Amino acid sequence: MSVSTKVAGELATDLVHVVKKLSALRNHLPRLHPAIDVSSYPVLIALKQGDQRVSAIAACVHSDISTVSRQISHLVAAGVAEKVADPQDGRAQVVRLTDEGKQIIDELAARRAEWFRSMLTGWTSDEVRDFTAYLGRFDQALTHELGRNTHCGKQDA
Repeated sequence: MSVSTKVAGELATDLVHVVKKLSALRNHLPRLHPAIDVSSYPVLIALKQGDQRVSAIAACVHSDISTVSRQISHLVAAGVAEKVADPQDGRAQVVRLTDEGKQIIDELAARRAEWFRSMLTGWTSDEVRDFTAYLGRFDQALTHELGRNTHCGKQDA
């Protein structure tokens, strides 16, 4: 059974509103570290998965390499990430979180969970689980549409 154009259009409009509101709210989040802009949080979250090359991080966060490279330079200067020789190719470098970076990621996850919990007042756990399942399914459709097959999965946010 296929979705009608009308219903798909309503969803698209609602998603535009949600994305705009999330973007506006994101700009008001408190910084976890004075030298780290919230726009770098996706890079930090991608690094939580382990050492990676800049190109892999850029693919994971769906951004261009030059932007991610600048963000990583700021993260390194802030002491939350570091560049080390790639163990598989000593000529290349990988980026990894420092201990402070790992603590910041843990704090970010805890604050984000609490923030979402407060927004979901009035929802049942079952409703949230159902919404999460539908959102995951939609995320898979977006990934397919992008034509990307990254290893990032749900952790790239």
